[in-house]
Amino acid sequence: MRAQLTSLLLLSTLLGCSAQSQEPTPKLQHARLTEPQSELIAKGIARLMHSKPIAVADDAFINSSVLVTDSMSVVDSQGNPMMGKQLAMPERFELLIKNSMCFVRHLDSKATEPLPLVKCKPIP
Repeated sequence: MRAQLTSLLLLSTLLGCSAQSQEPTPKLQHARLTEPQSELIAKGIARLMHSKPIAVADDAFINSSVLVTDSMSVVDSQGNPMMGKQLAMPERFELLIKNSMCFVRHLDSKATEPLPLVKCKPIP
């Protein structure tokens, strides 16, 4: 019984390996936007960072695949930014593409969020 189970496991492993595609899985590539889409980018970053949407410039990700923003501000109980010294480093994000799907990645945490409505193209 044990020999049959081992043979069955070996056979299923071999069949599984041969059924896999021989083409390499496409990797995420750096990308740029094809047109300004600051609202969609802001919403994607908010989902990624579990925060409220931030202000994103209209030219974000147009000329570069990297976006640097001020750190997520500390707010008081009414939601107003607190005045004072900011000790946090700026947040950095990059725009990536895989096949035709765009993604935004937080450079420090490597957390990645798909941006299904955003149109971007790979940087050659």
